[in-house]
Amino acid sequence: MGHNFSKLVLALGIFAAVFLQSGDRVATDLVAATTGRVYALPDCASASWEQGHGTAGLTIYSLASHPGSPNVYAGVWGEGVYRAASGENSWWQTSLGLPMEIASLAIDPASPSIVYAGTKGGGIKRSANGGDSWGAVTGLEDQEVWSLAVASADGSIYAYAGTAGKIYTSTNGTNWNLAGGTGIGTEKFYALAVDPQHSRTAYVGTKGKGVYKTTNGGLDWPLNRLASMTVRALVIHPGDNEIIYAGTESQGIFKSTDGGDHWPVNGLVGYDVMAIAINPRNPEFVYAGTWGHGVWASQDGGHSWYEMAGLTGGASFVYSLTLFTPKKQSDCQRLYAGTLDGVWARTVTPNYILYLPLVYKR
Repeated sequence: MGHNFSKLVLALGIFAAVFLQSGDRVATDLVAATTGRVYALPDCASASWEQGHGTAGLTIYSLASHPGSPNVYAGVWGEGVYRAASGENSWWQTSLGLPMEIASLAIDPASPSIVYAGTKGGGIKRSANGGDSWGAVTGLEDQEVWSLAVASADGSIYAYAGTAGKIYTSTNGTNWNLAGGTGIGTEKFYALAVDPQHSRTAYVGTKGKGVYKTTNGGLDWPLNRLASMTVRALVIHPGDNEIIYAGTESQGIFKSTDGGDHWPVNGLVGYDVMAIAINPRNPEFVYAGTWGHGVWASQDGGHSWYEMAGLTGGASFVYSLTLFTPKKQSDCQRLYAGTLDGVWARTVTPNYILYLPLVYKR
């Protein structure tokens, strides 16, 4: 059996070397479906990470993109907001610069030229012109804004902001009001996710207090799960609002399929999962950014994980992820990772890819 397996690996290696070359996009990942079928690797799938021009040595705490936006945004610790053309990887500082520490970013899904930056010490900054200029908002008593989420559906709640112990909501993005959540007793609200179909339903990830859920626009947060965990990332499935992923410190990534009532799926156990992205073209593909272990991918909705190798040194410490997905189906997707050593990017595909080495199940 071992001899046959060695021959199979050699044959696949020859296949990759001979047939999967495309100029400077030489594919080193082997391609295989979980059913055993083998696919040719599309040109969109680059096998390597590339560091963003102009970001070396920068700490990238947050990232944001939207298919309707001409820009991708990076929140830089101590240097404000940078931006790149969507799908590209050359970065320039916007007018929101030194010495601003950017902890969170959000784009208005209905008007992608409107961008929000949550800062450490300066409240929320708002741009209505894609980052060319920025203004302040009103109503925030707490100036440390660790998480932001902008709604996209019915409009009764426009946006949520998580600060150092408080939650705010807004109906227009410029005026903010204190909501419930102060009784949770956490030092920081690290993550927010708002239901894309019902803006009054949202989830918040806390420092040391797990995940809380509201169904009334933030007035009350009665449902608490993953108690005592620090939750750094929350993402809702784009086609099924009952499915939510939570990234935690030291406990890996959890998945709920019933709106947060239960979290039975747990992967990357023992890792600090700081960021999560779901591929909208195939939501079974999920990406997780970890602290000190780079970026991992799942092809089966979080049940098993494969390392997307190539992020080493400071780049293996991942704070944030965003997946830019163009509107045109044939255009390449680009996965961006915000790290301790700048922005790194690679193209991805929602086809089945076996990232080598395969080292982690559950």
